[in-house]
Amino acid sequence: MKKNLGLVVAGLLTLALASAAGASPITTLFGTGLSAGGVALPGAAIDPHYLDVQTSTQAIVRTALPATYFPNDASSEWIWENADGTPLSVTRTFRTTFDLTGLNPSTAMISGAWGTDNTGLAIRLNGNVTGITLPGASTTNFSVLHAFTISNPAWFSSGINTLEFDVQDVGGFSAFRAQLSGTAAVPEPATLALLGLGLAGLGFSRRKQ
Repeated sequence: MKKNLGLVVAGLLTLALASAAGASPITTLFGTGLSAGGVALPGAAIDPHYLDVQTSTQAIVRTALPATYFPNDASSEWIWENADGTPLSVTRTFRTTFDLTGLNPSTAMISGAWGTDNTGLAIRLNGNVTGITLPGASTTNFSVLHAFTISNPAWFSSGINTLEFDVQDVGGFSAFRAQLSGTAAVPEPATLALLGLGLAGLGFSRRKQ
């Protein structure tokens, strides 16, 4: 009986440790040009997740994309202030938010890729400058998407988080795009509860000896 109880306790502790090490997807984090359900939107549709900060309006999915742009796919699409890519020669900030309620913010990580026509000035998380940029006005800033990772635990917060992209156009066409995914560990209380059960079982086993 004692041996069986020991096995149960060991199993609970193992499960607790696995829970602490595991990660859950951040389901409220979306790439550009996606619906509330995460499905690619049609051209000229309003993007519900990205705000054009300068105009205080939601971004719009681009139409009639230049052939030089990296093609849209199910993970993200090109957006801008207007569907036709106007205005030109402006600096814009596109803001999205995601919710870490129920997740451990100190374990959060964002993986993504972005592109812009023309220059990526900055990416900020909750006001923290990440140092991620797309310098210059090279065509490679929009002919391919550029991978990045944000994992500094000090930059993430419990509850609502704000992610901002500063981009600049120098004429011709304008567009911005980001594909995003993220993970964070399961809540600490669940882990502690499992550990508590394991320790309680261990204490009971010792009292019976």
